[in-house]
Amino acid sequence: RIPKIPRRRAGSDADARMAAAKSGLPELRVAETWDSCIENTIRKLAYGTLAGGLAAMILFRTPAARSAVAGLGAGVGIGMGYTDCKHEFDLVDKAAEAK
Repeated sequence: RIPKIPRRRAGSDADARMAAAKSGLPELRVAETWDSCIENTIRKLAYGTLAGGLAAMILFRTPAARSAVAGLGAGVGIGMGYTDCKHEFDLVDKAAEAK
């Protein structure tokens, strides 16, 4: 029987890591990690774009400068999501090696 995967609330990265560590099958742990990574990266991309866009609206007048700053914010968001995913997959690898 496949265990039910609890849905995580916004901002509960620790809950996602605990759920990934508790599931018995390695395939489920990897699938849960991918799901949380994609969700986390999309959220950080959106937040970075919004923050960059807001800062651009306040600080710059030209559309080119505003677009560049919003793009920078999006890049920072994706980079943060990628780094978090890398750390989560490292945790999954360490848990697999420990068993």
